[in-house]
Amino acid sequence: MSYEITNYGHTAPACPPSAGKDGLFSVSHLALQVVLTCLVFYLWSSPLVQPIKLMVVLFHELSHGMMALFTGGKIISILITADEGGACETEGGSEALIVTAGYLGSMFVGGMILYLSRARHFVPLVFGLLTLILVAAITTVIRDSYSRTFASGLAVAFVLCGFLAPSTIGILLLRAIGTFTCLYSIFDIYWDILADQGAAFNQNDAMAFSRLTGTEPQVVGTAWLVACLVFFLVVLKNVLQPEDDLPVPEAARESETFNLPAP
Repeated sequence: MSYEITNYGHTAPACPPSAGKDGLFSVSHLALQVVLTCLVFYLWSSPLVQPIKLMVVLFHELSHGMMALFTGGKIISILITADEGGACETEGGSEALIVTAGYLGSMFVGGMILYLSRARHFVPLVFGLLTLILVAAITTVIRDSYSRTFASGLAVAFVLCGFLAPSTIGILLLRAIGTFTCLYSIFDIYWDILADQGAAFNQNDAMAFSRLTGTEPQVVGTAWLVACLVFFLVVLKNVLQPEDDLPVPEAARESETFNLPAP
């Protein structure tokens, strides 16, 4: 009787560890990121990206709501408006954390989408998870017709992108969505808080945090902006890595295969 033992995951690499690397970053990924970033700035005021801006606003309000749930509160309602406004009414939970979660939460969502865009097999998972969150919000806390219509259309778009479109298109869309969400969150903090564009309405998150803690809104906004910039740079550092530098989970453990002789 003969048998053969095959080991997976511990064999010697066929090429040196440095083979296939472009250096500290991948030139192709850097080029794609530069193109997407320039495209975001070029189309910033275009009606073409208005739905994406509303999507980020929805992420912002959902982040408030998720933090309310995480800190023991509940969500009463969530809505967005056509002029990129939004509101999340909550009850209970940690008010300071709920207020903080808006800008930082949408930044985190955008950063994770951008990071996961590197892995082809994550495309259906990311779009599927976003769809489930939207469906849960639509059926529970999003009640006005405009917000429901937009969120429903967004959920359908996520299903199409994640499960029906080619994976290459899905990866490109995730990269674009993640990049736009991160940049929008950064500029939203600057314009709403540091540039005082939201002061006239007296209803931005930094002012709410200031009322809760006594901290100056400008100080709060600066801290949030620095946190977002650092997080964005860390995400970019990982996104731009060469393929060989990416952390890849061990897909197969050591196993044995036995070849039995023919009778």
